[in-house]
Amino acid sequence: MKIKTKDIGERQLQLTIEAEDQAPEAMKRAARQIASQTDFPGFRKGKAPYELVLERYGEEAIRQEAADLVAEEAYKEALEQEGIDPARPGALEDVTLNPLTLTFTVPLRPTVQLGDYRSFRLKFPKPRIKKEQVQAALERIQHQNAIIKPADRAAALDDATLLTITAKTANGEDVMDIDEARVFLEAGSQRPAAGFVEAMVGAEPGEERTFTLPLPDDIAEEELRGQEAEFAVKVKQVYDTTLPALDDDLARVAGNYESFADLEKHVRDQLRQAAEQAAEDEYEDNVLSAVIDDAKVEYPPVMLEEQLDEIMAEFEQEIKRRTKLSLEDFLRIQEKKVEELRAAFEPQAQRRLKQALVLGEVVSQEGLEVDEDDVDAEIHRVSAPWGVRADQVRSALSSDQAKLSVRSRLLGNKAVQKLAAIAKGEADGAGDGE
Repeated sequence: MKIKTKDIGERQLQLTIEAEDQAPEAMKRAARQIASQTDFPGFRKGKAPYELVLERYGEEAIRQEAADLVAEEAYKEALEQEGIDPARPGALEDVTLNPLTLTFTVPLRPTVQLGDYRSFRLKFPKPRIKKEQVQAALERIQHQNAIIKPADRAAALDDATLLTITAKTANGEDVMDIDEARVFLEAGSQRPAAGFVEAMVGAEPGEERTFTLPLPDDIAEEELRGQEAEFAVKVKQVYDTTLPALDDDLARVAGNYESFADLEKHVRDQLRQAAEQAAEDEYEDNVLSAVIDDAKVEYPPVMLEEQLDEIMAEFEQEIKRRTKLSLEDFLRIQEKKVEELRAAFEPQAQRRLKQALVLGEVVSQEGLEVDEDDVDAEIHRVSAPWGVRADQVRSALSSDQAKLSVRSRLLGNKAVQKLAAIAKGEADGAGDGE
């Protein structure tokens, strides 16, 4: 067996195998296989002589069958002989029948060259809690504990309302569908969208209003940000609102605090914790982005296609959840093709794949590990909020494949935390595995 290899770029190898020495035996096997599927007068199936099969079907047809029989075995032997460690199964690209020659494209394992991340430093911006933030939070508690009573009049600012709200984009995507939404009409509120409160001022109980507003920039569904939605709102009830004083009585009602000062301290502490977590998350994202941008990563195209398949599957599930439409119907409404959608998702797939490979290399270089107790603890943490279904969720996450996914995510988190610690100057960057 003669083997030739050629680097064709993008972490791919062209592997050409001349397997003519295996052709005679393979052709006999192919002829027997053909004979077992065909009637030859005077012979039981599979017992017709080679020459008779050859005469009826011709050498080219038998060689084609032989090539199929030889391909897998020859490919494995060639990989072993050449010491090639593929990232994914190879693809048979071409077959020459005489001499019998097979040409494969072999995807090689990706390469990751990290920059000098151990020397990277980034100042951590410690958040500050302003008095205005504390005051706004206290006022929200004040409104949550307001005394309300039904009012037979039009809604005004600072009223509480009970509304039925539906919202759809121009493409018919459901954004909101709430039968009983309790909305406080506070001037300047951005919820559920900027201008919503102002659009509802003056509405009478039983009245329905329809208006179009831009969706918030921080809406969970990124693809909806910047889009407009048509809101259909029915007023079920308007309430007169009497706000309690910001005093010790409110503190005791709101959370059994001994004094308003205790409530204020609790609010400030909560705001600080939330701000610190948000700052930490943003800091880790910035550090990771810097490390990714400084890394040189190469991978075979098949890995990008796999990542695109994963993103497409996620998108399809999200479309079904939001619109109750199949992806095919959704794209038809959008007047788009699957290929266009895949192309639009390609930058995201590239970034996701590069991030995974970079984090994998950090895990390797830093000697990071996750033990079985870590995995079990994470499974318990994720399943606990499911209440009566917790055991079911825990069981689903305990399969070998699910545990592998949990382990991978935990390792990725450890790698990000390590990079952040290095960037803060809190770690020496050595591979201590901590």
